[in-house]
Amino acid sequence: MSRLLNGVIGAGVGLLVAAIILPIALTTMADANMTGVDATVSIVVTILMPILCAVGVALRFLPEDTF
Repeated sequence: MSRLLNGVIGAGVGLLVAAIILPIALTTMADANMTGVDATVSIVVTILMPILCAVGVALRFLPEDTF
């Protein structure tokens, strides 16, 4: 029961932090100005970061004994 309670509390705190930080991050990214930024950095931010985030989320839901 303690493990379940820890999981619920951890998920609740994680969702609360995400609810606070996510709107701020999305607003900052939407207002970002890419002038003067090297093309390589622009590619990493706009293409590679979402791909890496998707891979991270997919790996989170794989069973641990897969690796």
